[in-house]
Amino acid sequence: MKQTRKRLFINVKTSPREREKMIYLALENGCNTLVFSFDDTYFKSKFLNKKYIKLITNYNINIEAGGRDLSLFMPKSLFLADREMFRMDQGSRKADHHFCPTNPKTISTVMERAHILFSSVLEKVTPPRIFHILPDEGCENTWCACPPCRAFSPAEQYLIAVNTAADVLAKLDYEAKIIYVDYDTEPDAEGISPKANVVTNI
Repeated sequence: MKQTRKRLFINVKTSPREREKMIYLALENGCNTLVFSFDDTYFKSKFLNKKYIKLITNYNINIEAGGRDLSLFMPKSLFLADREMFRMDQGSRKADHHFCPTNPKTISTVMERAHILFSSVLEKVTPPRIFHILPDEGCENTWCACPPCRAFSPAEQYLIAVNTAADVLAKLDYEAKIIYVDYDTEPDAEGISPKANVVTNI
């Protein structure tokens, strides 16, 4: 029987001691899956709290990656090098949230970053692998207003970005899925459709 995953998202700033408490709390509430940011020390550090790791192993807790990590796919450090890759707001390019998803250079950069991010966590994510790519917190509608992007709603721009990452993931693990949030309450019949490995829930 396929196991239903009940998730607990771990804030990247949570201390190892607090994480131990959260694991017990998760188990008490029927959670069997922990979701860590792509940028979390769980994936990056070689010196993790051994007790913490043992808890995850002993209780067969599933591991997933992602969260409100969309901006990790377009590092803000690139803003000075090429502002055109970032979102336009009232005629000016800004690096505060998200990016310009229709720019070919943006697409290329997102694909490169997606390969790096997915590859760096792939071995630690529990198969069948599930990833979460969500917009920056509180900024779901904060997208690009450049002339090409104005043809797409914020929800469609978000899905363009997720689909770009999904193409990369499919080559790394064809069974892996990306969970996204469908913000488009009035979908256009001719609008952007999610790729086969992009779902709203699983």
